[in-house]
Amino acid sequence: MLRWFTRVVLVWSLALILGGPAAADPVQWNGNGHYYELIPTVASWHEAEAMAEAMTFLDRQGHLVTLTSQAENDFVFWEVVGGNVDTPYGDPWLGAYQNSFQSPPDENWHWVTNEDWDFTNWDDGEPNDYDEQYAELFLNFQLWGDGAWNDHHGLIHKAFVVEFSGDVVATESRSLSDVKALFR
Repeated sequence: MLRWFTRVVLVWSLALILGGPAAADPVQWNGNGHYYELIPTVASWHEAEAMAEAMTFLDRQGHLVTLTSQAENDFVFWEVVGGNVDTPYGDPWLGAYQNSFQSPPDENWHWVTNEDWDFTNWDDGEPNDYDEQYAELFLNFQLWGDGAWNDHHGLIHKAFVVEFSGDVVATESRSLSDVKALFR
């Protein structure tokens, strides 16, 4: 059984490496001078956060993308992600999380950089905690949503968007003990 599983993982990994989109250099947005990059490696939200924070570009620290205006949101969705493309690349993780135990779906959202949560772009019916079956604590672009957002549980593996900037507040680590229960 273990050999079968190892083979499946190896074949799946090779398919992702050989069949995924080619990585491109980060793209700069003139609106704030930051650079953005879609990372086609699929990961859980926490894994994506750790990978993003380990990256640098032009001596700028990486973090999961924070979208603080409609213009920035549109640029990242259309120019970096490429618009409505199929999963796992079309609905990548973004740098927001919800951290209050038993919060209603639309409360207590935060950017990983501690920037103000002044702008939102929720898709119709979102955030919704997936009919309360799962605690959806993390943010991604809604598939087929024209750049709108969706709340999702962090265990599914998705691509993610990294933002490189030199002017944001340092990120803080989070754990599942900081957030509401994974399953209600």
